[in-house]
Amino acid sequence: MSSKLAERLKHTRGLEQLSLIHFSAWHAVRRKAAAYSAWAAVVWLLNKRGLMPMVSSAGSLVGIMSMLVGLLVSFRCSTSYDRWYEGRRTWANIQSTTRTLLRLLIFALPPPSSSPHDARRAAAVKELCSLVCAFPFACMYRLRDMPGVTHPELRNLLPQALLEAYRSTPASARRRPSISSSSSASFVEHSTASEADRAIAGLNAAPSAERFRPHALPTGEPSNLPLSLIRALHAYLTAWHETKLPSRDAPDEGTSVLDGATWAACTGALREYTDQLTALERIRDTPIPLILHIHLQLLLFVYIAAVPLQLVRTIGFWCIPATAVSAAVFFGVDSAAAELSDPFGLEPNDLPVSRYCADLHREYLEMLGEGDSSYGMAWEPEREAVIAGSATPSGGAEGSKKEE
Repeated sequence: MSSKLAERLKHTRGLEQLSLIHFSAWHAVRRKAAAYSAWAAVVWLLNKRGLMPMVSSAGSLVGIMSMLVGLLVSFRCSTSYDRWYEGRRTWANIQSTTRTLLRLLIFALPPPSSSPHDARRAAAVKELCSLVCAFPFACMYRLRDMPGVTHPELRNLLPQALLEAYRSTPASARRRPSISSSSSASFVEHSTASEADRAIAGLNAAPSAERFRPHALPTGEPSNLPLSLIRALHAYLTAWHETKLPSRDAPDEGTSVLDGATWAACTGALREYTDQLTALERIRDTPIPLILHIHLQLLLFVYIAAVPLQLVRTIGFWCIPATAVSAAVFFGVDSAAAELSDPFGLEPNDLPVSRYCADLHREYLEMLGEGDSSYGMAWEPEREAVIAGSATPSGGAEGSKKEE
């Protein structure tokens, strides 16, 4: 029984490995592999009929180009992976900054007192934390060229007052940006555009007059929603720093809701948000230069086309599958690099940005103690015990010795 079970598990794992082909670069290069296989078949037929007397000279061409092709393909792959890894590292920084802000706003604010302002204050805390959770979602949709506040996550997290402010934008100020490749790299649909289109859009050229005009999107919000949320967060924090409200630990009527140290830490986190948003836009808007892209494609075309010319006299018919394998390998590396160059899209190998955002929202709800979160999230040490120095067993021992 154990041997049959082991064989069945081995067979299941083998099928799972085969299913991974769907996530490889094969689906992007199969047509090119088929085209080069057809070219190799033509070379084999012509050589068999003696119509290609100069076929042996291709060997020197392949040998000369091998080193250059290897260097360019290696450079292409390494730079694309660097962009993918830098995108992941930047999103990790966003996660860290978001967690820090949520912790400060939920726990570092003065605790409420038995005043009539408590209900408004609790609602304001939740509203501000919702703005913090909305920022990663806004970054994700901006990077994927999916603007607007119609997404369910944003509509549930953004304050109604802010949504109403966006809706009140005059119709004359609203317009849909052009997504043609000749306008600007910021208007290219990166999630669906090829790397060549993004490289063409990123060419150095004088900006159009449309570029200088501020505008709102058709739904009323600014063209850069994450930057608008940073401004809203800053306005909220400044208002809390300037507002006086009594609390349990600070019953004085002249106490700020947000003390100076916490306000400075929160504004520092907003500065980090700005840096991280700029870094994400830099990764998205800086594809491989068009001149390198064109040269590499031309070099691969000549190199793979010369493979059957080199092999047809030595291995005959088998030059056809050899050419197909060569095309799949080289163009597969190029296709994988093109997919990794924009790590924020919707391809299977792109970063799971939506999962990162969902995790941050779940952690925020856990901090609030909502849903099925752990009761330990609401634990706080007893203030009397902390003041008496008996919060730990060692503190209790020291206290008993002093009493003696």
